[in-house]
Amino acid sequence: MRIPSAVLLALLAAARAGAQAPPPEPPPLWDVQIGAAFVGTSGNSETTSLGADFAMHRRWTLWQVESTAAAVRTSDHDEVKAERYVGAIRGQRALSPIAAFSAGEKLERDRFAGIDVRSIADAGVNWKLVRAPRWTVDAITAIGWNHESRIVGGEIDDGIGLLQILSRVPFGTTGDTTQRFTAYPDFTHAESYRHEAEVTAQAALNNRLALKLGYLLRYSHAPVAGFKTTDMTTTASVVVRWRAAPPPAP
Repeated sequence: MRIPSAVLLALLAAARAGAQAPPPEPPPLWDVQIGAAFVGTSGNSETTSLGADFAMHRRWTLWQVESTAAAVRTSDHDEVKAERYVGAIRGQRALSPIAAFSAGEKLERDRFAGIDVRSIADAGVNWKLVRAPRWTVDAITAIGWNHESRIVGGEIDDGIGLLQILSRVPFGTTGDTTQRFTAYPDFTHAESYRHEAEVTAQAALNNRLALKLGYLLRYSHAPVAGFKTTDMTTTASVVVRWRAAPPPAP
């Protein structure tokens, strides 16, 4: 539990530093970052842990596209002990200063949670709730369709909702911390709702490299038969970043 504690300490430091943060510069037209982590042992134990994540944003005057992907794999003596892959893409079109049309697709594979393939397509509204130099908050309210191919129990197709809150606090100009809570109420089977809570903290090492810590908790009220309700993932990775120069001030 040391890494989650480090994440919480980073959040407290971020909140304190954010109180004196200068006004942020305009976001770049595009940015891309790739993170990777590796832990391996040999001798008395033979284990391998691999982690990777990807994030991309492309911005226009009214439109914005963002995509993310993550992979985690752990093996012990060549036997896979944990494996999860997830990817998502979301497009937004501004409707007003505080609202934007939003549509997204998310794909997930986690056989250790009983999910061979999960696909979620949604459409709704992204709300800009807070826009301050020290803090930003966005929310998504949407309806969608959840398709799951399960290891046990065949396939399901349910109408669902998507309710998400995403908060960001900058560490001055060197990094930031984000806090995300996502709820998936199930309209077809009310007992099958799911929640996700994620905290990340990222700090720049130089203009190109950064250190990223993350903690993800996933809860399924009605998991696949024979599997647990709660999964937790802690990550620490080195991130390589590329970004366009900010647009000139008007």
